[in-house]
Amino acid sequence: MCVLVGSAALVVAGVASSWAVRPDGPSAGAASRFTVPPVTVIATGLDNPRGMVLKGNNLYVAEAGLGAGSNPGGAALGTGATGAISIVRKVWSATPTQAKVVTGLSSYTYSEGGLQTIGIDSVALDRSGTGFALLGLFGEPGTAGTTLGDLVRYPTRGASSTVATVGAVDYAWTSAHAGDSWAPVDQFPDANPYGLVTIPGHTYTIDAGANTLDEVMADGTVHVLAFIPNTPTSDAVPTCVTKGPDGALYIGTLALKDWVVHGPGTATVYRVAPSATDPTNLSTVLNVATVWATGLSTISGCTFSPAGNFYATEMFANDVVKVPFATPTSGRKVYGTGTLSQPDGVAVDAKGDVYVSDRTSSASAGAGRVVRFAP
Repeated sequence: MCVLVGSAALVVAGVASSWAVRPDGPSAGAASRFTVPPVTVIATGLDNPRGMVLKGNNLYVAEAGLGAGSNPGGAALGTGATGAISIVRKVWSATPTQAKVVTGLSSYTYSEGGLQTIGIDSVALDRSGTGFALLGLFGEPGTAGTTLGDLVRYPTRGASSTVATVGAVDYAWTSAHAGDSWAPVDQFPDANPYGLVTIPGHTYTIDAGANTLDEVMADGTVHVLAFIPNTPTSDAVPTCVTKGPDGALYIGTLALKDWVVHGPGTATVYRVAPSATDPTNLSTVLNVATVWATGLSTISGCTFSPAGNFYATEMFANDVVKVPFATPTSGRKVYGTGTLSQPDGVAVDAKGDVYVSDRTSSASAGAGRVVRFAP
């Protein structure tokens, strides 16, 4: 499985996908495991669904696509325009409906076999309702005729446009720092933009290959704000970013190689206060991220609920973890075991219902879905 990780972590990807999923919950924080109350499938037929954003009663879902998509019923090697954004309307109701709102997005499959498609990984909406999509990248940028690695704007009317070449900037940044003592050994240069969040006046991205938190300015300039530090085994592979109740940014890590080598509880949630960042000072960039929560496993998506609790999908544990904001080391709850399969995006509505994109890495067309449950 390598759609989520930086290209340098490909070696462990195939190993992880063949491992049995762990039977326990997070190792830290007195986690409790719950049988999910009735799970409702609210969208089907999706092609590698990833990040999601909830606006009112509508849920927008990123679909990474099927690469060249010429194989019968599934993905094919190469680049194609098979990525999409879907909307699920009336998500709270008993009869949600779904439709494609954007099609023809860049998608790249670099190996047959099921788990190697790169494309749109995250979606976001600004206050005006304009949509944004962040597309992943397979290491080095420059795939002609695609928007891989880019942050792209999709207005409600008019043509789409690239806002920033985030992947190219991150790749250049890691190239400039390859060989530095703090850099992941033999893993720079690299880039794979993955997580996206927009808040009034600001757009932030997280790069799973470069290990960077970036801010994309209105003119398309990209500032590297923070480097998510290495783990004892490998690089952290940050996958998601979300705004917390305190206004800080919270970043979850996949830490895939650590999970393969050491087992459960190796993923971390970092906190970055935007006011403390200084992209012109490398020391600040390297040290501004602080640990907020530990003991999770293979985080692929994260969000805060309206009530202020942190939720993270654990891709290879096949579950969702709820972490209380006030007590991040205790009172955790784990949902979805036995129901979810490689979950990614997560959103929570005002009622506390949880929405998860599921079956998010598959070579089969239409294998993905979105489920809803009320914990």
